[in-house]
Amino acid sequence: MEIVVNGERRTVGEGLTLEGLVREMGFLEKPVVCEVNLSIVSRKDWAGAVLSPGDTVEVIGFVGGG
Repeated sequence: MEIVVNGERRTVGEGLTLEGLVREMGFLEKPVVCEVNLSIVSRKDWAGAVLSPGDTVEVIGFVGGG
């Protein structure tokens, strides 16, 4: 199925969860916030958030500094 991740079309397997996507992207252990279709999804809900064709996902990381 096709979804949009951070503005780019991406083909992923059916039944992929938000947690699985973040893991594939290498961000699972990093401080990130995820938004699906303009709604922020709590990290505790990522494993149950099954993505659907056409979903738009934003994965936003934090950068420290000063």
